[in-house]
Amino acid sequence: MDILDFSEEIKNFRHNGVTLNLDERMQIDMALNTLLARVETEELSFWGKIEGIKNDYYIAMGMQFRNMYEFPVKTFFWALSGEFIFREMPDLTGQHDALIDADTSYFQGIPTAVLSGKKDIEEEEQAEAAKSENEEEEKEEKAKNSDETSEEEVKVPTRPLTELDRLTTTVRAIENDCQICPVGAFKMTPEHQVRRNEAFNGLNAESGMRLANYLHFRNVQDEAKRAELDLPTAPFNERFLESASVDQPRGCWSMQKDERGDSVMVRSLQWPGYQFFHRLNSSRFGAIYVGDGLKNLEIHFIVQ
Repeated sequence: MDILDFSEEIKNFRHNGVTLNLDERMQIDMALNTLLARVETEELSFWGKIEGIKNDYYIAMGMQFRNMYEFPVKTFFWALSGEFIFREMPDLTGQHDALIDADTSYFQGIPTAVLSGKKDIEEEEQAEAAKSENEEEEKEEKAKNSDETSEEEVKVPTRPLTELDRLTTTVRAIENDCQICPVGAFKMTPEHQVRRNEAFNGLNAESGMRLANYLHFRNVQDEAKRAELDLPTAPFNERFLESASVDQPRGCWSMQKDERGDSVMVRSLQWPGYQFFHRLNSSRFGAIYVGDGLKNLEIHFIVQ
């Protein structure tokens, strides 16, 4: 949701019981405008809220379209409830992916908290240190018997896993798995840059209820789709992004119209809390995530 329409667009999710109270809306509105004056980004939107035990996290997303080959760059910002000061999220390192995937506990709302994986990290560091010593001895032995010099491998030290790391990974995962847009809402230019399609007038009542007409708004990951981007016809293909209808397991999306029948609501069953709306026969659409940040690991049993 663009910050200019934040107060109005949030009302589109009331059909599913998703909303923010008046104090939250006012605080977020002011914090987003402060952030917009501080950072350089073409678009800034409110992404959602991840609920914690002691504090909640509010997430904003900036997008840069110009001079970005094949897909815009997304930048995420976070703020704590009670502070409402947005800060940029750290880059993903991939060091703790296994620990984060195995963590099914609720967020505490303390970004600096070291998570339960600290002991595992210490054991991993000890094992890595022992391995490095053995490798160093082997290198010294080889160096004695050879005149050749070899470059030393630069290793990034493992740092403790904090809740902010987990938050960053979770937000990126939800964005990758869930963020969708109606077909035709974005276009590929001849310079292979993605832009909003000014000619998009929305889906009608029939096409709007077909999941195949909603595409993942992310870097194309399917190899066949990526090959199509290299074709001369790519700028004329309105389906250059991947369709949500092929997501697995089948049935991981729920679709319905609102009480007035003029908007389509799409919900993710894989990441409960993700909500998307599209006002039929108009260019208006948007999404929000309000939940606990936990993936539904039992969805295969639910949608059978």
